[in-house]
Amino acid sequence: MIGARVGNWFVEAEIGRGPLGVVYRARGYDDPERRAAVKVYTEARDPTAVQRLTAELLPLQRLDHANIVKVLDSGVHGGLAFVVSELVDGTDYAKLLEGGRRPWPEVLGVAVQAARALKHAHNRNVLHRDLKPAHLVLAPDGTLKVLAFGLAKVFPPPLSHVPAIGSSAYQPPETASGKPLTRRSDLYSLGGVLYTLVTGRPPFAAGSVVELMHKQCYTLPERPANLVPDLPPEFDEFVCTLLDKNPARRPGTAAAVIEELERLRGKLERKGEKLAWPAKLTPDTAEAPALPAALGGLPDGHEPEPEPRPLLKRPIVVIPLFLIAVAALVLPFAWPTKSAEELYESARPLLASENPDDWDAAFEKYLDPLAQKYPNRYKEEIAAARTRVRDRRELQRAIAEGAKPDARSAAEKAYLRGLRLARDGEAAEARAAWESVVAAYGPVEAEHRWVELARAGLKMLPR
Repeated sequence: MIGARVGNWFVEAEIGRGPLGVVYRARGYDDPERRAAVKVYTEARDPTAVQRLTAELLPLQRLDHANIVKVLDSGVHGGLAFVVSELVDGTDYAKLLEGGRRPWPEVLGVAVQAARALKHAHNRNVLHRDLKPAHLVLAPDGTLKVLAFGLAKVFPPPLSHVPAIGSSAYQPPETASGKPLTRRSDLYSLGGVLYTLVTGRPPFAAGSVVELMHKQCYTLPERPANLVPDLPPEFDEFVCTLLDKNPARRPGTAAAVIEELERLRGKLERKGEKLAWPAKLTPDTAEAPALPAALGGLPDGHEPEPEPRPLLKRPIVVIPLFLIAVAALVLPFAWPTKSAEELYESARPLLASENPDDWDAAFEKYLDPLAQKYPNRYKEEIAAARTRVRDRRELQRAIAEGAKPDARSAAEKAYLRGLRLARDGEAAEARAAWESVVAAYGPVEAEHRWVELARAGLKMLPR
């Protein structure tokens, strides 16, 4: 291929190889100063797939976003399909991970830029389908570029191709169960990538693709915060939400992910974290171009109706907002502040409840304000409460979804036996198993976690 003309490009040098083809650096035929990356799919030889190439790639060529590698051209050369995209100078995150896990503030920036790219593509009905660290490239100026949008659909692996474990590590449970992929599937893959970047390892380890897909469907990953002590709990919860087995419990859209990241940013900055938030390089207006008259736009000679007056310039809105702002400034000084002891005691009955909404209320109303106003008080108690709530929440999810984590100790094995019995509806046998855990390991400090989970499980069983 070196020196050959592929489409409107001259191939100069090979820069990479994958399971389905080879990537070359190329220069333009009409403009020698223009550079691009040409990928020739040497393994995609099905004539039917090649004939569908132009139609399938058309939506990809319409993607135009600062965080997406632009598809410039596509076609057929010597019976082989090829795709031409912009040439990005930078390093992909698969290579960056060779130096170890990435700092969580950097991963937070990756999440923001990747979500913006997904939002742009999803708004145009394009799914990525193969999001992984190797498809995220960090440019020298700090801009994230997402590669290979939709190509997993355009170029499915040949029957002879055996998928690598690494390529399957970020596939959603829908893939293994044969369900159609949706926007939430891309968001699951994004959660898997963020988990890997922040912890230095994928959510699941396995010896085969079959074992890996089984874990994707039935096993809960270890919380990132257990592996990264300095990871903020808000970021930990955000990643775990993206990795939920049930698509309905993930964010519905990439726009919702961006909104959640903005809320997370606000919480972290109120706690004193200094975050370098990525600038938005592609404005919203570029994502919604005006339609021609033939597609429902305004016909020639017609002026658009004047836009309504912005809400923040209407007196009926501005005056109440002004009064609310004044009240917010005055009330903290006029209203007595609760002491650290009062905040902690108010949270205790909510933490003892069996309702997860009460646990969230305990942190939102009492423990988070306690940590902010009195950072040196009740630090160990708050951390222990957070761990207990997380464990109990995972217990409820495990019973509901049939999670099958691997046991590491005798106490954990006995606890998991009770969990399986509870999941199968054997309440009496589950009660006996968990009571034996409490009786046998109650005095053992190293098994305290499983004793507490067994006690929590006993309270959830029907009488």
